[in-house]
Amino acid sequence: MSGIFGCWHLDGQPVDAGVLERCLRRLSPQGPAPVESWFAGSIGLGQKASSLSHDAPGEMTCARVACSFDGRIDNRVELLEALSKRWPLSDHSPDDCVVRTAYLEYGEGCVERIKGDFAFALFDRQLKRLLLARDRLGVRPLCYTHTFGTFLFASEAKALFAFPGVTASPDEVMLADFMLQFLSSDSQHRTFFRDIQSLPPAHVLVVTETGSTLRRYWEFDTGSEIRLRDIREYASAFHELFATSVRNRLRSSQPVAVSVSGGLDSAYIFCVAQDLVRRDSSCPAVAGFNFCGAPGTLSDEREYVDAIERSCDTSIERIPQRPGFMDCAGDEIWHSESPLLEGLAGQRQTMLQSVRAAGAGRLLTGHWGDQVLSDSDYLIDLCRSGQWTALRQHARGWRISGRRLATRLLEDVVSRRLPARWLRPARRYRRRNDAAWRAPWFTDRFRRLLRERFDDDRQRTHTGTTHARAIYQQSRRGYHVQCMEWNARLAAMHGLEIAFPYLDCDLLQFLMAIPGDVQSHDAVPRGLMRLAMRGLVPDPVVNRRSKGEFTLLANQSIENDFSLISDILGPSSMSVRLGYLDGPALWKGLRDWRPLIRGSRDARLTNRLIDLCGMELLLRRFAGDDREPA
Repeated sequence: MSGIFGCWHLDGQPVDAGVLERCLRRLSPQGPAPVESWFAGSIGLGQKASSLSHDAPGEMTCARVACSFDGRIDNRVELLEALSKRWPLSDHSPDDCVVRTAYLEYGEGCVERIKGDFAFALFDRQLKRLLLARDRLGVRPLCYTHTFGTFLFASEAKALFAFPGVTASPDEVMLADFMLQFLSSDSQHRTFFRDIQSLPPAHVLVVTETGSTLRRYWEFDTGSEIRLRDIREYASAFHELFATSVRNRLRSSQPVAVSVSGGLDSAYIFCVAQDLVRRDSSCPAVAGFNFCGAPGTLSDEREYVDAIERSCDTSIERIPQRPGFMDCAGDEIWHSESPLLEGLAGQRQTMLQSVRAAGAGRLLTGHWGDQVLSDSDYLIDLCRSGQWTALRQHARGWRISGRRLATRLLEDVVSRRLPARWLRPARRYRRRNDAAWRAPWFTDRFRRLLRERFDDDRQRTHTGTTHARAIYQQSRRGYHVQCMEWNARLAAMHGLEIAFPYLDCDLLQFLMAIPGDVQSHDAVPRGLMRLAMRGLVPDPVVNRRSKGEFTLLANQSIENDFSLISDILGPSSMSVRLGYLDGPALWKGLRDWRPLIRGSRDARLTNRLIDLCGMELLLRRFAGDDREPA
């Protein structure tokens, strides 16, 4: 990820070059990465390139437009073909130059024509207009704020905090959303800092001297349908879209790394990438990296990784286990600007360091394959259309009982038909036993806030099949957008980019438009993908029905660090001092939880502890004594 930053003094004050430079230096990767800036009068833009940037940077400005760009354009060929008729572009023109030229050709509507992962800012000196845009799914983060007559934006809030007058006051509403996994409809507009807003995915913000306008520029069509002649055509179309998605993410002048778990999602990416690199020159090489699980446990995936190595005639680097997570949790919180943590943080940091040491500039992962390909909601569509034989067959394939299926059908009818004013009590009744506000370690004040956020309106999608709506909701969930930002910033911590081939808009639109029973061909979860990958991915992986399970390792990591966890959540806890957590109730819980973690295969308790640690460390690193000096 290449960080961007900009400031516009709407009152006409000139930009301070020293302040602009200081803010840019706070962007990741921290250290002597190349910084480029431009300023004219009251406006200044800048970008900090990843030290392993995949493209040569272009000029930030032309006679009329200045552009600060972070990301990757996937439809370059299409754009270049359209723009080159009037503008002096070539196949080697950098992406930021293509974006700037597209603005000159199409104006504000240029963003609707751009595909890829990106966040950018354009300043039109003639119209005195600043345009901020973020990609369709929200892979690249972008935040902004107004302070004392100045508009500021950046890839990371840290750069904004280096500007005079901007503070890192926590947003307790967003902290409540975090505890609820970002169910509230407005979480995509917020950051964890009270005065810093996030530009939502697929939105453009236009700022002028008199005000600003926020609008959505693109959306999925959940009502579209694709019907092909037979399953072979569906599998061929799926593979073509997926290979295109991987090819787009391989465009790099440095080697590209792939996180290979041994499961279907990452194996498909790696095998397709190896095949593409052998046939064309998208990038110099593809390198595989694998987390080593514990031998003899459900996390041990050596036989599948070995099969992938033999099939591709290559080697995959094994990342050794690194128990514990507290030694790197504080740094992750600082760079991600989020309380999100995971128990295997140490092992992930080791992988990112190994990828960087190998000279790769980008890491591809199989994230979101589970969410968009393991969808059984289409069973409701089969029920609605009266396809009873297919319904029975597919319910058996998913091992779903008739009672459970009836419950899901009832929930779907309720979500579609019930008036909005009745949905809140219905949701509350459904989750009355596991609601976060019932937890005794939260204070009464914070518990009320949790309940209010839980009752807030959710995003509702009425058009299309239940299958299409399920995939749509997975791609638009506030929690998943937060995870995209989190992954992008942790990769940037090491001067890397991260990319997700399953989060490709054309691929997702195809999956929404085809029948759900085709996606689960032959009543087998991911049946269509299994058919598409056969012959390219080794059979032991294609036929695999199990998943690697790392819960035991994560629990061991928490157990190893339990004393450190108890210390930061102890009497000096900022979460207690600020009135979010009830100290005595929390400390009693900590005493009771430790023996329950040892040897447990249940992740609920450790996830609870990780969330509490994440909130505490966020408060300490940005608002407490552990914060970085400005």
